[in-house]
Amino acid sequence: MKYIASLALFSLILAACSFKAKQKSSNKEKEQISTFFIAPYKVDCMGIAPMKCLLVRKSDTEQWENFYSSIKGFDFIPGNQYQLKVRIIRKENAPADASSFNYELIEIISKETYAPHSRSLFDIWGVVDVKGDNPLHSDCEQTLEINMTENIIMGKGGCNNFRGKIELISGTNQIKFTKVLSSRRTCANQTLEDKYLQALNSVDAYFRFNQHLYLISEDEVIIKCKRMD
Repeated sequence: MKYIASLALFSLILAACSFKAKQKSSNKEKEQISTFFIAPYKVDCMGIAPMKCLLVRKSDTEQWENFYSSIKGFDFIPGNQYQLKVRIIRKENAPADASSFNYELIEIISKETYAPHSRSLFDIWGVVDVKGDNPLHSDCEQTLEINMTENIIMGKGGCNNFRGKIELISGTNQIKFTKVLSSRRTCANQTLEDKYLQALNSVDAYFRFNQHLYLISEDEVIIKCKRMD
């Protein structure tokens, strides 16, 4: 009788251990650990409503992608690029219009002030947004050519051409456009042209990602450009 009771107790212990092991395995399947690289500025994006998104990638060779969720425990400071260790937890019964995952900060692996090489600016850019206005929606072509060999900018404000000087602070992403002068024809889209040239004069930093260039004033993106083929 004692033997049978002991056997039954042993079977119960085995069953309990097996259940715990399966539970641990199930929990592991619901979560994973990943490394996130975080870009130095948020960008405008569209979730359920317009919002600001982090730009995230999982390696140096990947393209930046909009990140529509938040990372619990992570306080983002503009102008810094981060490498994070993040716990990704699958939600149960997540709403159809929400993320299927929760994200939690485990560790900040690195935090560095964004300091790109100035050669990343050297290109011809088409302007796609100036403080919320897309000039292309009004058939107004605006461009920006940046020549780092001569430290000059030139381009088209709408119907007038402009030209100016570049001032950079080495080892940072700080930039200023000075002595920006344009021709004086009256344009059909004069308001858009004036807005663009005024915005250029207030730029104090930049950020290039993928095929885009963002020009920044006081940590806010004020001009968005896309590389012209």
